[in-house]
Amino acid sequence: MLKVLLVLVGFCCIPIAGAEPSRELLKNLRHRIQDLPTGSGSLIKSFTDHSQSYIYDQALAIIAFTKEGDKEHAGKLLKGLASLQHTDGSLYFSYYMNGKSPYPIEGDKRFAGAIAWVALAATHYQHKFKSKEYLDFNQRVLSYLETQMHPIRVNGVKTKAVVFSPTNIPTTSWNENEIAALEHNLDAYSAFLHFAQINQDKKRLSTAQELEKFVITLWDKSQDHFWSGANVKNGKINKSEFYLDNQSWSLLALDQNLLKKLKPIKALKKNCDSLFVKHHEVEGFMDSKPTRRPASHKFVWSEGTLGQVLAMNKVQKIHKKELNCQGKNSNDYLKNVFKMKKSDGGIAYSTPTPNPDFTNSSSVAGTAWLYFAVNDFNPFQVEGLN
Repeated sequence: MLKVLLVLVGFCCIPIAGAEPSRELLKNLRHRIQDLPTGSGSLIKSFTDHSQSYIYDQALAIIAFTKEGDKEHAGKLLKGLASLQHTDGSLYFSYYMNGKSPYPIEGDKRFAGAIAWVALAATHYQHKFKSKEYLDFNQRVLSYLETQMHPIRVNGVKTKAVVFSPTNIPTTSWNENEIAALEHNLDAYSAFLHFAQINQDKKRLSTAQELEKFVITLWDKSQDHFWSGANVKNGKINKSEFYLDNQSWSLLALDQNLLKKLKPIKALKKNCDSLFVKHHEVEGFMDSKPTRRPASHKFVWSEGTLGQVLAMNKVQKIHKKELNCQGKNSNDYLKNVFKMKKSDGGIAYSTPTPNPDFTNSSSVAGTAWLYFAVNDFNPFQVEGLN
């Protein structure tokens, strides 16, 4: 059994930087873009072995292009999403490259987290380019998310949270309309907060504060980490699974002053304790594991590993000291993800695994998150805002 270390030493870790890695990663993202046959914008191909564009990946690419100042490609992708938006403001989880969707035939998959990322991407675009071109589109997205907020009481705290999906998906063992996932509420929190700040929208700011209140209820003071979500009907917290993103994304999304009241170093240590993997000569992190038994498959997940890298960087800045995890710093893990580069220049979503939810294919998510990490850029935070 590996001995896990997460220690504070002299702050010296500087992420890999430079224009060349960024150019190569953005080049891969641009090569994936395909115009819709309707002429109404474009979609980005999420994986080389899939024929779909997931709206979360669209959002990541928009944020990456926006960060780089590439208004043309960011705008094409936003235009594509705007052309697919339902009258209620929602979007399906994914679309084929011709703009059609496998949904609702395969289920009414309108997952709140992915939709929130679209709103956050539109806000990045608005702020960077001082453009209100997609403001109405974003308003409709946020209005839809507000319809997905349900009252919830967790650990005696009354607030509201967005549910996973508007309807139950029959193929799963749980009811998506009754579950408020931490990850989705972090996404929504960031989307509402930054929109409110840019547009001086007090109503959306109040929504963000409700979501933040819910997020904090999932912090376990006895174990110093976040749980994955809760049932909106009875407030019961899911403690059967431990997820990587619940720690890293919380640390990326939440305000620095709030984090000082928690113990983010210990939350990151939990990831090191439970989710560190060396697989196919790559050292990084897998996505999750049951709390009472080992994970069924161990593999390195590029997107999640890079989220951990950025979370480590953020916590290092707060404490002004470097974090080591399994004897490695954030830059070491960043270098490991470069080992996952595929022949087309994109980054594999994961190392090879039989887990059907992951693929060794070149991916938008791995490529975009590596771009963020190379630039030490937190996509949950709109650049230039406090």
